Amino acid sequence: MDYVGLVKNLGLTEKAARVYLAALEMGEATVQDLAKRAVLKRTTVYYVLHELLEFGALIVTKRNRKQYYVPEEPKNLLKRARERIADVEDSLASLEERKHAVYRRPRVSFLYGPTGFKQVWDLIFASSEKNYSIMTLGENFLDFVQEKYVLDQIIKTKRKLGFSSRQLITDSPYARKIVEKDMRENRASKLLPSRYPLLFTEIVCKDLVAFISPRPDNLIMVIENTSFAKTRRAAFEILWNALPNP
Repeated sequence: MDYVGLVKNLGLTEKAARVYLAALEMGEATVQDLAKRAVLKRTTVYYVLHELLEFGALIVTKRNRKQYYVPEEPKNLLKRARERIADVEDSLASLEERKHAVYRRPRVSFLYGPTGFKQVWDLIFASSEKNYSIMTLGENFLDFVQEKYVLDQIIKTKRKLGFSSRQLITDSPYARKIVEKDMRENRASKLLPSRYPLLFTEIVCKDLVAFISPRPDNLIMVIENTSFAKTRRAAFEILWNALPNP
């Protein structure tokens, strides 16, 4: 298990996470002990100690004129992380008021891997229009995340926020299984002939279009432009109206 990654998720840098884990494994340690256990230079440990103390991950104690560092319990770190998130949520309205009201220029972004895939859905679910269209092979999503994530996170969030979608999906046994779940997943689907496989998935919202590639690229391109989104939506409508219902 990637323990360093787990601790980083709480809001610490990688080196600070390594030092915290070293302290957790020893219970009480000097700077020299921490440096040795974390496989870091002593000067580096001194540098990250301020971060750990301010974060509340370590507590300083003295014995025989010597300083020792004691780790805070992981459950308390999680509690503090949640409190920080709550503070940000409480202040979000004030932060939004400070944004400059400027013209939003078209933007093209490139995202990669599972993290990028999840970021795309954050953008989609932030759309002011609670619907989107999608053209896909069906299996493409499984190149980024497990099917469980699609069901437990994407579909669950979609239903919770009241989003609906229309889907053009290449005909296959897997695609037909997806179509069978249309009603409970707030979706309407039509099948594309299997002789025209869609290697890229395309998702169109009000202000953006996302192109999601399969393996081995695992690349996602997001174009944030209202005119381009309207154009791609029009192309989707032409195909949708030309195809029979499944």
